[in-house]
Amino acid sequence: MIGVHKLIINKLGPMERCELDCSAFMALTGFQASGKSTVAKAVFYFRTIKEDIVELVKRQSTNVLYYVGAKQNGYVVPKMDLRKGLENHLRDKFLSIFGSSWGMSNAMYMEYHFTETCFVRISLKEDTKYQTPNYIWITLSRELKEFLQAWNDRFPVTPLGVPEEQMSWFKKELYQLFDDPASVVYIPAGRSMITLLSQQLNYIYAQMDDVQKRAMDGCTKDYLERILRIRPEFSEGLRGLAARSLGKNALPKELVGQALELAEEVLRGTYRYNDGEEQIVLADGRYVKLNFSSSGQQECVWILNLLFYYMLQQNRILFIIEEPESHLFPESQKYITEFIALVNNCGHSVMLTTHSPYVLGTLNNLLYAHTVLPKYAKEACRIIPEAFWLDFNGFQAWFVKEGIMEGCMDPEIHMIQNERIDQISKVINGEFDQLVGLQDTEGEGVVS
Repeated sequence: MIGVHKLIINKLGPMERCELDCSAFMALTGFQASGKSTVAKAVFYFRTIKEDIVELVKRQSTNVLYYVGAKQNGYVVPKMDLRKGLENHLRDKFLSIFGSSWGMSNAMYMEYHFTETCFVRISLKEDTKYQTPNYIWITLSRELKEFLQAWNDRFPVTPLGVPEEQMSWFKKELYQLFDDPASVVYIPAGRSMITLLSQQLNYIYAQMDDVQKRAMDGCTKDYLERILRIRPEFSEGLRGLAARSLGKNALPKELVGQALELAEEVLRGTYRYNDGEEQIVLADGRYVKLNFSSSGQQECVWILNLLFYYMLQQNRILFIIEEPESHLFPESQKYITEFIALVNNCGHSVMLTTHSPYVLGTLNNLLYAHTVLPKYAKEACRIIPEAFWLDFNGFQAWFVKEGIMEGCMDPEIHMIQNERIDQISKVINGEFDQLVGLQDTEGEGVVS
């Protein structure tokens, strides 16, 4: 991003109010059901609009039914209009990600400002024509509407679609309009269930009809389809994938080596997709099928795979990661957080949600390491490799409670406030102190 993107949410799900200036690294913590996932899904919703427009352009240029005067079942089919097509798609997309609008407050709205003149707003209004409660109303900025009008029906309808050179030209202008060259990779919570069914994923998904697929949560559907699409790339494991990426514009070997070491520390092995079977390969060469591996391995394996895959690709990505700490021992939580920071430092953006003081504590260490005076830099590197350090200028953290987001960065030391990191420990320690206080100097109140 060149400028600052801004997300605003009002009364959506558990989120009462949110105003979020996006940065290169965003961390959200707070209580369950407070609205963290709602914010993450809203960012996904808006930041993937670019890809939605690209798909609409492709459909407009390949579907013969969009010829002027074309007929289907004896009726003339009007040629698709990009603006109307986008508005209809965004309504369906909203329902797919956030569910029915019927039970939502009619004061609900959310909007995303890509630039000062390019924004998209979603709100609710009564549909007097069909008497539909809470009709999803799409508002596009004038600049975006003019862009869609200018590119409407710009490419000829052909069986092969838009030529690659023309599509690249279109994408360049589109990404400039949105001030956003990054694609979005969403990694939801509850990953172990998908992993448990890894052997049956292709069959289950192939058996679903369009209605069943549309009924899936949009973020989970994107995650599932992404795994099915890139899984064959891991036939020789992460190291084989890294070896194939070597070339003129490859990442420095040291960075790739550090990423591999962290991934193997977290997994206690390495991932491989062999003969249609997902495996965790152990140090001695033996392996265990992924659906029989530990819950921690099942939860984290596709975080590591996706981060590593796109890190090697070197295309700009915004990774939205929910609860990377799930089912992991504290040491592994530290390693996976460092892995995420390493990927962030390779030019990607990150938004993560977490409940873990170990994840937040690790982030603080990485932020603090970046502030160490130059004369101590070598010693600091021996403690934490410089590739993991986080620059506070591109980092923000928020605490979410009862639907309200509060910034929780200490403005003086540029770290996450300690009271936010280990808030529950104060309650636990306070209760322990009260229990200890029940006994007097003679030991009264103590059960022997």
